[in-house]
Amino acid sequence: MPCEWKTVKNDFPKMEEAAKGLNGHSVEAGCTGESAWLAGIHEYGCHIRVTPKMRAWFAHQGYPLKKSTTQIVIPERSFLRAGFDEYADGVVELYENALGDTLGGIMPTKLFLQGIGLELATKIKTYARELSSPPDSAMTAERKGSSNPLVDTGAMIESISYEVK
Repeated sequence: MPCEWKTVKNDFPKMEEAAKGLNGHSVEAGCTGESAWLAGIHEYGCHIRVTPKMRAWFAHQGYPLKKSTTQIVIPERSFLRAGFDEYADGVVELYENALGDTLGGIMPTKLFLQGIGLELATKIKTYARELSSPPDSAMTAERKGSSNPLVDTGAMIESISYEVK
C-alpha cells in the first residue's frame, strides 16, 4: 500500500513574508550621545600635544612632566570592537532558536531584532566593565579612586546602546 502524505497547513508563505521583514534590517551597538567622543578616544587611543598650560596643570597636580614629554598618550582600550568580537557568536547562537519563532510568526521581527541589540549592548557593557588593560596611569587611578581604566562616572558605559535600522 503506497504511503500518502498530506500537508495540513502550508506555513511557507507566512515564513517567506517574515523573512522579507528581516531583509534590509540591521542592528548596530555602540556609544551614543555626549559619551561618544570619549568612547572614540578609548576605542582607538589618542595622542595629545602638551601645551605650556597643560604642563603647568600637571605640575600643580603634583605630577610634573619631564621636559622631554611632548605628548600625553591615552592607549587604545578597545571595548566596542573587542567586546563585539568576544560575544557576537554567543549572541547569534542564543538567537538562532528565536529566528525560528520569528519566521514562524510567533515572535515579531521588531522584537527579535531588539532582543539581539539589547543582548549585544549588555555584553559589551560587561566587557567594558571587566577590561583592566592597559591600566590607567597612577595619577588617573588616584584621581578616580579606581584602577578600572574605563570606569569613572559610569556615563560612557551606560551610553552603550543599540539601534535597529
